[in-house]
Amino acid sequence: MALVQNQQLNRVVVLHSQHTIGRDKNNTSVFTQSDISRKHAIIFWENNHWQLTDLSSNGTKVNGKLLHRATYTLKMNDEIQFSSKSNDVWTVSNLDAPQCYFKELDGSSTLWIHPDGELLELGAQTYAVFKNLEQLWVLDNGSEEVVLEEGIAYTLNGKKFTFTINEAMENTLLTADITKNACFKLFLSFDEEQIISKIAINDLELDLGNRVFNHLLLYLIREKQKDLSFGVTDTSCGWVYMDDLNKAMSKELLKEVDAYYINTLIHRLRKFLMKLKPYGFLFANIIERKKGQLRFGLSKFEINKERALA
Repeated sequence: MALVQNQQLNRVVVLHSQHTIGRDKNNTSVFTQSDISRKHAIIFWENNHWQLTDLSSNGTKVNGKLLHRATYTLKMNDEIQFSSKSNDVWTVSNLDAPQCYFKELDGSSTLWIHPDGELLELGAQTYAVFKNLEQLWVLDNGSEEVVLEEGIAYTLNGKKFTFTINEAMENTLLTADITKNACFKLFLSFDEEQIISKIAINDLELDLGNRVFNHLLLYLIREKQKDLSFGVTDTSCGWVYMDDLNKAMSKELLKEVDAYYINTLIHRLRKFLMKLKPYGFLFANIIERKKGQLRFGLSKFEINKERALA
């Protein structure tokens, strides 16, 4: 995240990917000084740099030099002055890429979200924040998924936070074709004790290896496959109640399985995907959740059985 701060006003501003400054109330940062224009300037993220463009009548000072109707590439410790007021000096203190974040309503906590998604561990509760196939940010609170909206208060570990969408434009344009063309593949040993999973994207394969969460994925895929065979549409098929899933997984893994164990598997899967290069983070929604139910989220999948696995 990029920051500018004003020592005299004791104020810190997080720069948004398209951050407008001026007297107009629709600007990202509203300044009321009379010599600041309604649309005075814009600071924006482009080609891995932060740029400042002056749009005003009076100009903007950068390090004491007047910038008028021109663009400047910001550097660390630059001093920016939008008005002639002596206390209107903003110092660049961070030039990282833009990031989405949760801001605590009644406190000072800020939770930064990695562009590839984040697992937030707050006390005993773990939350997953990631993008779904429609490229909307989603919060998984352990019982259901909520599409995040700006200006709405969300409770995280007993505290209220608002979510701000703040990301580089190129991140929002990246992914639709990749996820639509992807096929999830499972390779099973004859006794199904070993299961290897991979995500095939054209000529690229992302290898998830032989892990316990593959048993959960196999069960959910088979339930989706069953619904599809009965003619249920892809958008509504495959939902499994958690109680039924616990019983099935207990039988499969030969041990007692409860909702906590299932949630742990899902978090491990998402954590693995978020770190799997280059595109694993695009599939963090591979398991979808609504209250009391789960399902496998991708449309394309294969189950390959009776194969010797090393």
